[in-house]
Amino acid sequence: MELPWPPSALRPNASSPGNWRPKQQAAKAYKVDCVIMCRAAGVPRLPDAHSLHLTVRFCPPDRRRRDLDNMLAAIKQGLDAVSEAVGIDDSNFGLTLLRGEPCKPAKVVVMIGEGD
Repeated sequence: MELPWPPSALRPNASSPGNWRPKQQAAKAYKVDCVIMCRAAGVPRLPDAHSLHLTVRFCPPDRRRRDLDNMLAAIKQGLDAVSEAVGIDDSNFGLTLLRGEPCKPAKVVVMIGEGD
């Protein structure tokens, strides 16, 4: 399934001195967008599964260097949306993070597989 590229306000190094509200609003909106995309992609509920393995491929908007750990932090709400869609707590996710080729529009591709 494809999730939208996270807004810049969700980057862990983004600055909004003294005001947390823009980041909170961006996080809420991003999670709602991701839940809608999960439903549109037909992501099934898997309440009987004990764990899942997610392969996350980041396809950024350009060739600028980006840290995988920062990109992972920026999509926290997106992974929460996947967790909500499948009905499994995200503490039971195993993750593989990959860099994809830049594309327009930028996206985050999430592949769901069986966990351990």
